[in-house]
Amino acid sequence: MRSLRAALAASLAALALLAGCSDDDPSPGDPGSTSTPTDKPETPTSSATAKPTEPALPDAATKATEAGARAFITYYWDLINYAQVTGDVKALKRVSASSCEGCNAGIEGVREHYQSGGRVIGGAHRIAIKSLSELSTSSGNAFGFHGVVRASHDDQTIISSDGSEDVRGPGTDTFDVYLLWLEKAGWRLDVMEVR
Repeated sequence: MRSLRAALAASLAALALLAGCSDDDPSPGDPGSTSTPTDKPETPTSSATAKPTEPALPDAATKATEAGARAFITYYWDLINYAQVTGDVKALKRVSASSCEGCNAGIEGVREHYQSGGRVIGGAHRIAIKSLSELSTSSGNAFGFHGVVRASHDDQTIISSDGSEDVRGPGTDTFDVYLLWLEKAGWRLDVMEVR
């Protein structure tokens, strides 16, 4: 049986809600990277001194377009940053498919960590969307994208309910993500896997 800390780290790594999936140094300024339609890396929305606020869904992410998919992916990572420093996973759960194993493992890991009295300091992610390709079905009745996302994270300290600390350095991970457009609900993340 794995310890609570090991189980938490494993489940959260699947979603990158807690930094530490790899020990690679981040490579800012990668010439092939894109994170928004303007090619500017997304800046984390929370800081250690201010109380984080839940990110708002950007208008661009309400459209069934490639630009909308890019905006949604960026928004999703903003929600990850918010969830890992607040323990509030409601919005993240709302835009994740119930069948997304990586999403749900991370969401549950964060929820349980905070409910047990733990907390997380740091670990904000910055993303670059390396590629985004439209998915198609033979019937043509679904619309979605497959993306390759590079997520760099800052130093992070995971504090358990007993006060013990797990300190992790910065790093970078690459993820495959699949998102689907739902007519009434908008974008939803269906798959997130570490490459």
